[in-house]
Amino acid sequence: MSENGGNRIKVTLRWIQVTDIHEAPGDMEGEFRFRSKVTTGGQATELQFPEPPNHWVFRDDVRHNKMDKIDKLLFEGEVGDSLVVELSGEELDRFSANDQLESNRKEFTGPVSWWVGRHEPTDEGPGDAENLADWRVCYDIEMA
Repeated sequence: MSENGGNRIKVTLRWIQVTDIHEAPGDMEGEFRFRSKVTTGGQATELQFPEPPNHWVFRDDVRHNKMDKIDKLLFEGEVGDSLVVELSGEELDRFSANDQLESNRKEFTGPVSWWVGRHEPTDEGPGDAENLADWRVCYDIEMA
């Protein structure tokens, strides 16, 4: 049996902030879609949000570049010896290839109690995994 056998967790996306909308100068907003992949115990759960054909609009303005209170459940279930949370996003373009945002990947090992908490751009100092070059992300891991 694994070290974490029988433990159940929830991974919930709380907010996303886009710091570079990947648009030409003068274009004030971009349309975005995101993906998550949560892997544990040899099983992966993948989601796309918002679901196509929908998208979220972010503006090139600090007052309008953050989507708060998303509260999207990315995973709920029993965990194995590790947990990998991967998040990616893209800016949707009509007349050219979509712009890919820098991907976020974080692996958790050890006792599940070490994983529990809020994971956000300011919790680990410089080089924080949730503070990416063109966006920022916050999610919670909780016991289920």
